[in-house]
Amino acid sequence: MTNIYFFLGKGGVGKTTISSAWAAGLAKIGRKTLLVSLDPAHTLSDALNVMVTGRIKRISDSLDATEIDIDQMIQDYLQDVSTTMKSTYRYLSTLNIDRYFNILKNSPGVEEYAILEGIKEFVSKDEYDIIVFDTPPAGMMVRVLGMPRVSLVWTESLIAMRRKILSRRRMIENVQGRFEADVGGEKVVLTSEEKEDPVMQELVSYKNEMEALRNLFSSQSCKVSIVTMAEELALSETERIIGALKEFYIPVEKVYLNKYMRIENPPEEIIGKIEEQGSVVMRMKEELKGIDIIEIPMLRSSPRGVEVLLALYRDYLKEGEKV
Repeated sequence: MTNIYFFLGKGGVGKTTISSAWAAGLAKIGRKTLLVSLDPAHTLSDALNVMVTGRIKRISDSLDATEIDIDQMIQDYLQDVSTTMKSTYRYLSTLNIDRYFNILKNSPGVEEYAILEGIKEFVSKDEYDIIVFDTPPAGMMVRVLGMPRVSLVWTESLIAMRRKILSRRRMIENVQGRFEADVGGEKVVLTSEEKEDPVMQELVSYKNEMEALRNLFSSQSCKVSIVTMAEELALSETERIIGALKEFYIPVEKVYLNKYMRIENPPEEIIGKIEEQGSVVMRMKEELKGIDIIEIPMLRSSPRGVEVLLALYRDYLKEGEKV
């Protein structure tokens, strides 16, 4: 079974660096690994020191990487939904679906649904042992991970409504027979049978997809980690992320405290910062019981390139590795 890793956190905390180092490390030990950037502010090319685009690119013997174009993903998602709706509701010739989707592309939530579709596409690939996701800012990503459970609520309601429609259609059939319509020279029959009704079949198919994603996100093969810093505001953000994911039954496995300053006899100008970090770490260990907290020091320069990322993996990420 493919193991899935999500690295969450607000912008600028180092998600790309940590996720890239993790992917490089697992690839180095022979696990066939795919590193995927879902973050609109792509920095994966900078971290790997290799140009990465929307196509899957070979980085090393066991490591592939790709960056997702969110705008293109939204366009592809809406095109796919539009095609499905035109096929499913082809008997409604008056429905202007194209105009509807021109409005929908700017609607709240469509970005999250497009990202979820992208995740679904990648996790369906069976040629990888590991898939590592570098994610958008935490607020959006929490909504994405929670979408399968939320979507199931209204999908089940729509299925119940459709069953009522088919039941009433069946009553009419018993009196008048099946309704037939001519759409563009094609004879379309409106059935009352669930297995023959394209709308019901589309709803059931979508429900099955959301159930599979919900189960995956809550399973042991899905590992969620948070990348943050040892600051008061960052601690509050981390606790909010953990609480939000808990509502969706998605546990957090690790918290990476990035850019942690270890300085003996610090200059007076940063003594307050050092004290704040120590206080935050103590609170984290008290309040985030059951979650591994890994400290990663402030480095002299930003890690760039696979070999440098591998050193980061060996020095700070490998300990306690669970694959």
